[in-house]
Amino acid sequence: MYKEKIVIDSGLSSFFSLDEIFKYKSLLNNLAKRDFIVRYKQAFAGIMWALIKPLISILVFGYISSKINSAESTALNFLYVASAMLLWQLFSSVFNDVSNSIVNNANLFSKVYFPKIIIPLSTILVCLVDFLISLIILIVLFIVSGQVVHWQMALAPLFVLLTIINGLGLGLYFATINVKFRDIKFIVPVVLQFGMYVSPVIFNTRYYLDRLPEWLHWLFCINPMVGAIDGFKYCLFGGEAIYNWTYFTFSIIVSFVFLFIGIKYFYKFERSFVDYI
Repeated sequence: MYKEKIVIDSGLSSFFSLDEIFKYKSLLNNLAKRDFIVRYKQAFAGIMWALIKPLISILVFGYISSKINSAESTALNFLYVASAMLLWQLFSSVFNDVSNSIVNNANLFSKVYFPKIIIPLSTILVCLVDFLISLIILIVLFIVSGQVVHWQMALAPLFVLLTIINGLGLGLYFATINVKFRDIKFIVPVVLQFGMYVSPVIFNTRYYLDRLPEWLHWLFCINPMVGAIDGFKYCLFGGEAIYNWTYFTFSIIVSFVFLFIGIKYFYKFERSFVDYI
């Protein structure tokens, strides 16, 4: 009987390493392809769900925004909501999928050694494909509202990356807890639902901060998606999309702090995953 010998290198990094990820890039790609196929397998609308889901949210919340914010045209209100909603849905997809990735792939742990970080990273690729497809909605609204192209748009991918960083950082922390406490899968949707209403998705940051006491402004900007959404809007529309540069910078710093904590916590406990799964 053939037996495969698996050698685990004790010198492998105990923290995030791009070299280590690159060694297993084929596994990363294969897991991402599998997840993408499974997501839309036997779905009547198939990949069109990547357009249908955000479109429904944009129509509902765009209508609410246009009724409250009557100063702007209806087309612009829908455009502002669409830009924020697409970014929020990317964040929520990454956060949700990463937080459940380890538990959902428990069967892989006993088969072969590989860096466990590969599993949550593979889910991000699927979420990114969905996001790129849903950008069709934003492009159409841009054309309808007659927006002009300007140089700041070239910076928009940086805030898409920042959104992925936010989802990954928080997702890794919750994924680690989820291995031991399976209640997390019920908590994450609640966190995301609440988070959307305290993020500048339906209304901009100015709308919130003008209605909050000044001592709560910093608390509002602890939300890392404030900086990501405001920065994305600034790249697309310019003007006064960024309400306060100090709060904006603070929110971005929080994003990288959460990423560091998430990665550190994940690597600290990854060797014990197999004991609970």
